[in-house]
Amino acid sequence: MSTRARLAVACAIAVLSAAGIAILAVHWLSRDSRASTPLGLHESPAAAPFAGSREVSLSVGTHCVRVVVADTEAARERGLRGAVGLGPYGGMLFVQPGDTDTAFTMAGVTTPLVVTWYTAGGSRIGAARMAPCPRDAEHCPVYRSRGRYRLALETPPGAAAPAHLLPCS
Repeated sequence: MSTRARLAVACAIAVLSAAGIAILAVHWLSRDSRASTPLGLHESPAAAPFAGSREVSLSVGTHCVRVVVADTEAARERGLRGAVGLGPYGGMLFVQPGDTDTAFTMAGVTTPLVVTWYTAGGSRIGAARMAPCPRDAEHCPVYRSRGRYRLALETPPGAAAPAHLLPCS
C-alpha cells in the first residue's frame, strides 16, 4: 500500500473517530439525567398534577407522606413554580446528583413554602421559611442552606419536616 493510500485510510479513521466522539458528547450533554433515588426510597410514577414525574413515600412521625420528586435539572429548576396545588402530595423532594450549595428562590411561586435541607444520609441540616414571590428571579430573595446538601424538601408551612429522611416502613 502506498504512503498516499495509508494517509487516506488514517484520515478516514480520524474523521470517523471524531464524528463518533462528537455524537457521544452531544448525546451525553443533551440528556437531562436523573439523580438516583436516595436512602432506599421506593419510587413509583407520580399522579396528577405531577404526571410524568416520580414519587416516593417518606416516614413523618407515624405517618407515611407521599412527595413528588424533582430529580432532573429541569425539574429542580421548575420546582413548584406555577403549581396551583400539591394534589395528593405533602411536598416536593429535590434530589441533587451530588452535594451542592445551590440556593432556592420563590420566583413564580404564589404560596409560602418551607424548605428543609438534608445530607446524603438523610440528616436534617437546616430549614428556611420562604415567602411567595410571583415576580421574576431578579427581584426575589434567595434561600441558602448553611452547609452543602444533597436533598431538599419543600412543604407547605405547618407541615412536619422530619429530622431524618426515612422510607415508610
